[in-house]
Amino acid sequence: MMEYVFLYIIAKIKKLYPILPENSELVQLFNIQETTLRAIKKPQNACSKLPLHKERWGLTYDENLLSVPPSKGVRFDGYFQSWKYWIKNEKEIRDILTFKEPIRKKAYTQLRDILNQMKFIATKDSVIVSIHIRRGDYATEQHYKYGKLTPNETYYKHAMDYFKKRYRKVLFIVGSNDMEWSKNALATETNVYYSTGNSAAEDMALLSLANHTIMSVGTFGWWIGWMARGTSLYYKNIFRPGSEFAKEFRNNSVEDFIYPGWIPME
Repeated sequence: MMEYVFLYIIAKIKKLYPILPENSELVQLFNIQETTLRAIKKPQNACSKLPLHKERWGLTYDENLLSVPPSKGVRFDGYFQSWKYWIKNEKEIRDILTFKEPIRKKAYTQLRDILNQMKFIATKDSVIVSIHIRRGDYATEQHYKYGKLTPNETYYKHAMDYFKKRYRKVLFIVGSNDMEWSKNALATETNVYYSTGNSAAEDMALLSLANHTIMSVGTFGWWIGWMARGTSLYYKNIFRPGSEFAKEFRNNSVEDFIYPGWIPME
């Protein structure tokens, strides 16, 4: 999603077309106009012949990319995980990254069923908070050596306490790629619903309907927090200092990656 948004914005600025891979999953999920090499009658290797510009950092705004001179076409290599690339066009991006009707409809139906099951009524003082717990690859020794960290249970409990102290009643909805770990970590917590059986997109759509968000790491939870538009808490220790992953952040700063106003916690 980060890569597509960058592609869309840079194409808009340069008055070019954003070319997507054939059968891109994003086209099936969001209100994205599909433009492929086949659709514009270009050979499949056409993009490989374009001039290449590489991003200097993976999680930092690289202003040099926006100053690339316009041409008949251009190719970029990177992750483009900074809101600064597209913040001036945020409303347009929100319109584009709107889930298609079947996914939105299922998410609203699921949320209604969850509220009924948990006997929870959302009000000004009773709120829904989504929790995204990413482990999987992030919990492996390989990723730790690279410098990617994932929160332990203490972070989630602190984050949950943040909301419990501010609202009369809170319903937490958890989505995770390691539900067994999540249930064990939050075993002593109450008013928690664990979302299972959804696709990744369906989980994102459901969790984004919450009033507020507790993120873990990675961009999946990032987009949930951005879509929800409420208070978002994020894990302060995103990278291991001195690691290879730390080098993806210019001057060890996360400000280009973390959306303005989000709250760090550990």
